[in-house]
Amino acid sequence: MAPTKLLNLIAYSSLAILACSFGATPVNAVSVDTSHFVRHAGRGHAAVAKKKRGASGKRCKPRPTSSLGQVTSANPTPSPPVSTKVTPPPQPTTVSTKAPAPSPPPSNPPPSSGGGNGKVGIAWALGEDPALKNFKTNKVSPIYTWSPWIPQKAKSLGFDPIPMLWSEKQLADFKRLVVKGYASTVLGFNEPNQKGQADMTPQHAADVWRQNINPLKDQGYRLISPAVTSAPSGKQWMKDFFTACNGCHFDGLALHWYGNSPQEFIKYITDFHNTFGLPIWVTEFACQCTRDEVFTFMKTVKDFMNNTSWVAHYFAFGVMHDMVGVNPANQLMASNGFPTDLGYLYIN
Repeated sequence: MAPTKLLNLIAYSSLAILACSFGATPVNAVSVDTSHFVRHAGRGHAAVAKKKRGASGKRCKPRPTSSLGQVTSANPTPSPPVSTKVTPPPQPTTVSTKAPAPSPPPSNPPPSSGGGNGKVGIAWALGEDPALKNFKTNKVSPIYTWSPWIPQKAKSLGFDPIPMLWSEKQLADFKRLVVKGYASTVLGFNEPNQKGQADMTPQHAADVWRQNINPLKDQGYRLISPAVTSAPSGKQWMKDFFTACNGCHFDGLALHWYGNSPQEFIKYITDFHNTFGLPIWVTEFACQCTRDEVFTFMKTVKDFMNNTSWVAHYFAFGVMHDMVGVNPANQLMASNGFPTDLGYLYIN
């Protein structure tokens, strides 16, 4: 073979060997396991999670975290989801049952605001957290969790637990749990006029109510209406719902309010009472204002509701560690599980 051809052959062979050495390297795709992902609705409601809104009615749903934590127990009844307002309704998650660090109430707690024994309610998003006992006084009676579940120790602590059908997403659990003797009152849908919350048309809500809640009247339950937001759509939604649910039974009307004026709050709930002629249950409210204004707001609206016969019960938003978007000046629970100064004002 001629020397020139031999050299060319050697050169080609070297190039081939180099090409094979730098071939493509296989890459392993990163796999994401979503099977254990838990969505906290309502952080209910819900928790709700997200929450809250100002006077406009828009709300950052916290809701509640709304999922009550599941706690292992010999009791077959599942623990509520942890929340707060919810979207979707609360999903059970694990919550700590470690007792909070002791912290006695202030030596001079804020003065009690009028009468109203038993009117004060607790909107609770913390499952079986033992801090619940820190919020029971002779002024406090009802408790709800943005779900059908009730804390296992609620009754023994002296609370009157109230299950809620947050939306039809909770219907299976609601029908299984809410039977004769489980409780004495039920709450209807959570903000059905709001996307991201129950989000139901008045007609559909009436159909679900008629089939699943109205029959509970014959089992001794008081039936409290769905709770609309304080957005302009709320009142019209409620009118359309009552029209669609002709023949349904209601023992009270629930509503929510977020704003910055105690006078506007009083005007709002008075208008709903005058329009619908039912006892009022304010199942969520908070003031989007400064810390000093929050105290003035709380005392003013408590005095009014405690001394107004047609206000049945009221539930301030804020008995939780994470305010999920609501003005933190409204927080009723301190980091140690005891009431804040505002919390003591609320429950006394």
